Amino acid sequence: MRVVLLALLLGLSGLTQAVPQQALHPDEVRFVTANAEFTLMHEMGHLLISELQLPVLGREEDAADQLGFMGLFLLHERQRDADFYAKLLDVADYWRLEWQRQNPNAPEVREWDSHALDAQRFYNLACLAYGSDPRQLEWIIQMTGLPDERAFYCQDEYLQVEHAVNWILQHFGRKAGQAAGQRLQVEYHSPPQHLPEARELLEKVRASGELEAIAERASSTFALPRDLKLIVASCGEANAWYNRISGELTLCYERILYFRELASELPRLRQQALAGESSPSP
Repeated sequence: MRVVLLALLLGLSGLTQAVPQQALHPDEVRFVTANAEFTLMHEMGHLLISELQLPVLGREEDAADQLGFMGLFLLHERQRDADFYAKLLDVADYWRLEWQRQNPNAPEVREWDSHALDAQRFYNLACLAYGSDPRQLEWIIQMTGLPDERAFYCQDEYLQVEHAVNWILQHFGRKAGQAAGQRLQVEYHSPPQHLPEARELLEKVRASGELEAIAERASSTFALPRDLKLIVASCGEANAWYNRISGELTLCYERILYFRELASELPRLRQQALAGESSPSP
């Protein structure tokens, strides 16, 4: 049953391979891939929480981050590719880049927001990554600056999240022999003419069939209460969201292209970490 949820939460390799990769270093391609995967899984977490009425203690955004991370972790636990641990660090480092980046046009996350601060999301995900295998991943402490006071409890945090995911599978998975019901369907919106990269991405995503595969797994894994949509569209902003009223999960072309922009800053970030600089850049 676990494998079914993993396939649902992350069947995105074809989508991220479709991202135009001109002039990108392999580490940058991996960064774009990992964060595109995580974004879709985070929003799929919101979909499952809403549609299945999953119990949530604490902020839903935190729960969606945990569901997204566990989908990424557990799928690669099954496939175990050579870049597995680097992918985990890439997801955490996206939030470090957002935290430390000086961008006057970027919306600011305020203390009262339903989302955690970018710095908090960075440390939360770094802790889950380290806690998944503390013996093998001690280097994550150096690369992230995760304080010992937090790192000491990270294995407990990881096991707690893993238990919650297994509980969801046990209580909300479609039972064997249960008749097919409502479905998650994919809908593509054409990007505008001024985004040629997005138009190229659309063609490759549609040809890959990966999103259709995700939708089919969602429909066969969970007894969805109504028909839902997974929409790929140009949104005018680098975003993704789940609308619980309309039952539509939207993944924006601009979001994936934004990861490409941030990826160019990775070398600076990693050099700072190796030099022992864990505080934000001035």
